[in-house]
Amino acid sequence: MKISKNHKTSFLITALFILVSITAGCGMSGSKFTGAAKKDLRELPGNLWQDSKDYVSNNENIALLLLGGGASAYVRHEHDDQIEDHFQGHHTFSRDLTIGMGAIPLTELLLTGTGYLYGSATENDELYKVSRAMLEAQALNGIYTSSLKLIAQDKSPNGEWYAWPSGHTSISVTFATVMNEFYGPWVGMPLYGLSGLVMYERMETGEHWASDLVFGAVLGYTVGKTVAGNHKPQVFGMDIMPYVDPYSESSGVILSKRF
Repeated sequence: MKISKNHKTSFLITALFILVSITAGCGMSGSKFTGAAKKDLRELPGNLWQDSKDYVSNNENIALLLLGGGASAYVRHEHDDQIEDHFQGHHTFSRDLTIGMGAIPLTELLLTGTGYLYGSATENDELYKVSRAMLEAQALNGIYTSSLKLIAQDKSPNGEWYAWPSGHTSISVTFATVMNEFYGPWVGMPLYGLSGLVMYERMETGEHWASDLVFGAVLGYTVGKTVAGNHKPQVFGMDIMPYVDPYSESSGVILSKRF
């Protein structure tokens, strides 16, 4: 049985984490990076377990997943075939650009790994913490996405197995959501736009049905928001968030708490 590219990509974050640890142990023994990587790897299972508990106990997540599942089912029965027919022989972008769009999630994962390595090695606390949160979010997203693929046993338009939900989409939306949570919409919105290009590429190349993308996006959003929320700095139980005044264009930070 052939495993699709999406299924393989969903495991990439785990491979990156292992590669980082091996590199640390073999070539950077005694460095600051080595200590941080070993510590984080030891704590990763416990952190993922806590993130998972927080994820499934969040009523907003459950509501969004139910809505996403319903929307995915609706698109599957009513629009998937029509959308696939539209993309048959229809190419908006050049082949090279389309391939580049499909590589966006991999690029985001590599940037995360690079940021983690550089942040821990240079004691750049902010970069290290954001990259660590991103790694944990992508690891959790990979577990959920891969598990659902194995359960669904669905085929893509081009006949590859493990189509639902889209791993490329969930990876890219997770990345955008974590960055949005830490740095606000000025960073998050362009990254969501890149996620849209990824989703378009997945349909144009026949790698996914539109319904695969719908649930992949919801999954990535809810995972990214939950994990980032567990890692964001707080003051007296309130989140520290970036703020930009739309009138004066001045920027700063605000304290936010949901009741």
